[in-house]
Amino acid sequence: MRGQAEYIHSFSGSRELPIFEKLFLGGEYSIRGFDIRTVGPQDPTTGLVLGGNKSLLLNVEEQITIAGPVRLIFFYDAGQVQPGPTLQGPGAFVPDGGSIATIVKPGLSFNLQDWKTSTGAEIRFFMPVLNVPFRLIFAYNPQRSGVLDNTLQPQKAFQFRFAVGSTF
Repeated sequence: MRGQAEYIHSFSGSRELPIFEKLFLGGEYSIRGFDIRTVGPQDPTTGLVLGGNKSLLLNVEEQITIAGPVRLIFFYDAGQVQPGPTLQGPGAFVPDGGSIATIVKPGLSFNLQDWKTSTGAEIRFFMPVLNVPFRLIFAYNPQRSGVLDNTLQPQKAFQFRFAVGSTF
């Protein structure tokens, strides 16, 4: 089992985190049935994932050794990403420079309807020389509504993937 919580915020002087610092989920190392960096707050008009500043991730695995270096793993992954502080404005004028200030509303809440889940099975082959697992992943995504894949199409219910390395 793995549980992971992340929270990131900008230092004073910065209004918003740059996109490369924001949090995303999805991919073979977080929520296996979703494309990489596709779980998170989206732009309502384009559907592009904007990322957030807080995330929760839960992974549960059950491993069964089949023969030597081959293992069968049943898994359940769940997670969500919430947007950062919402900038509301224009607010009041700042007396010293006359610029428009914004009001930042932070929050640490997570919504139950925003959870994205994936369940399925994978086969891991541990290569003796490299000592790295090669993984064949078959996943089903029951809570996929609103998530677009990397081609901006709705996320499919079933996914098949190949990956190298362990989940956690």
